[in-house]
Amino acid sequence: MILRWLCVLSLSLGLGCTSWEAEHSVTIEAPPETVWKILIDLPSYASWNSYSPSAVGSIREGGVVTIEAQLGEETRVVDNRVTRFDSERTLCWHSMNWFEHLARGTRCRFLEPVGMNATLFRHHEIMEGPLAWLIEKIYRPRIEAGLAQMNGDLKRAAEGAAQ
Repeated sequence: MILRWLCVLSLSLGLGCTSWEAEHSVTIEAPPETVWKILIDLPSYASWNSYSPSAVGSIREGGVVTIEAQLGEETRVVDNRVTRFDSERTLCWHSMNWFEHLARGTRCRFLEPVGMNATLFRHHEIMEGPLAWLIEKIYRPRIEAGLAQMNGDLKRAAEGAAQ
């Protein structure tokens, strides 16, 4: 609600309120249950996830997960509220740091079975708010690279576990 109010205020001042999206998909030669198990095991992130090597918290709707993201040479720590948890199908959360009313990212991961033992893993991010344009200018290439990097890491981990 506050984000919408700030967008209305920003628009009335002629500053605008923007949003943008980024997405990366990969086919993983492992069943969704294998991919899901790795994805929600936060303590194991350091062993496979070079984009977010540290993740702590509670993966359940309403839970909070703190992620360390490697954005090129910069490390960012972001608190996130889990907004959707559909076992072996969908995991979404949105950023909830002090700036969330100015620019809030919502990141979803979608798992779709492909054939007998493969998964289409889709990583989708939406950034919105009065300062989303600034986040896009500063971080978009690094966020897009991070999505691809994490997807590749997840693919290697899940395919290794499936063998």
